[in-house]
Amino acid sequence: MIEYLNPPEIGDYTPVGLSSGTATETFVYAAGLAMDPATMKRRADATTIADETRICLDNIATILADAGLGLGDIVKTTCYLRDDAHRGEFIEAYKSAFGAGPYPARSTFVLGIASDLRVQIEAVAVRADER
Repeated sequence: MIEYLNPPEIGDYTPVGLSSGTATETFVYAAGLAMDPATMKRRADATTIADETRICLDNIATILADAGLGLGDIVKTTCYLRDDAHRGEFIEAYKSAFGAGPYPARSTFVLGIASDLRVQIEAVAVRADER
């Protein structure tokens, strides 16, 4: 069974064809954006790369919580940055969210991202009973 996760506190992206997360019996997939769903622009509180990264990971944590999971259940992230100039700021904010680790496997790409976003993070988590 597939469950679509769209926590109301993150906002409704279904009008533009997006779901914040998807859960199966084994995996939960979540996407973190610092986007205001009303304007489809970067949230006003995402002033720095660190802010934007924190918001992305907070949104992922909210999505995972809907499936009974947390950041510690993430096994893989794919991170997208608009430019390489802020990679260090991104990495520090990313590491801060996970504390002392262990850290999930991560791929980081520099490329164009929708709207005026500078950071996007996708996460894959595994349900504890499937480990």
